[in-house]
Amino acid sequence: MKEKSFADRIITSSKEHSSKVVLALDIVAYKRFQLMERALSLLDKLSSHVAAVKLNYHLLLPLNLFTDVKRIVNDAHDYGLQVIADLKLNDIASTNLIACDYLWRAGFDAIIANPFIGYEEGLEPVIKRAHDMNKGIILLAYMSHKGSKEGYGLTVINQNLRQEKVYNLFVKRAIDWHADGIVVGVTNLHILSSIASEVKGKLLIFSPGIGVQGGDAMRAVKAGADFMIIGRVIIESEDPLSKLVKINRITYS
Repeated sequence: MKEKSFADRIITSSKEHSSKVVLALDIVAYKRFQLMERALSLLDKLSSHVAAVKLNYHLLLPLNLFTDVKRIVNDAHDYGLQVIADLKLNDIASTNLIACDYLWRAGFDAIIANPFIGYEEGLEPVIKRAHDMNKGIILLAYMSHKGSKEGYGLTVINQNLRQEKVYNLFVKRAIDWHADGIVVGVTNLHILSSIASEVKGKLLIFSPGIGVQGGDAMRAVKAGADFMIIGRVIIESEDPLSKLVKINRITYS
């Protein structure tokens, strides 16, 4: 029997845990043992109520990849969760492949990459190798911070000599390149809704920006987000579990 793809696995996890939340473990601490202790504690408390976990530089830089980070990834897997590495990969293919190989050896299930670098000698070999290994690639389409419009919101001239928004170009690339999902910030609901109507049934949408950046969880789901990437509003809460349960109650059906 063919093994499930990353997209299928995260959808299954979402159903099993009745959640559309990808927990971003954006933990701030200056001592390694504090990062590990906090990460493992949050996983233990919240694992039954999230669909996946996302790690970025908060943990990837200060922790040892093959001992500390791998332990966090393994624990997440033991809880039935998929784990996403958020490097916003953005280099030539040979460099990208080195980074991906390290992350896959550490057990990650998917990697977020930036489509700015192009396909040939950029992301083509990365996506191919990811799928050969049954891993996922998620591409950035529109980020959640205010400055996103300065890059992803630019108007460019496409190959047909017509004006097009960069984020629309990246959505088309994600479909054409057979990516597994895209990141679209929830802080611009018009863009999220427009993209969701275009990619429905083709790509999973992961939406950051809820809470601290002003986005609303319910509105994110109504606009078409398949998953919400949420970090600080949960992990910095006085009661992370209660906060998470409340979000699930209003967004999962």
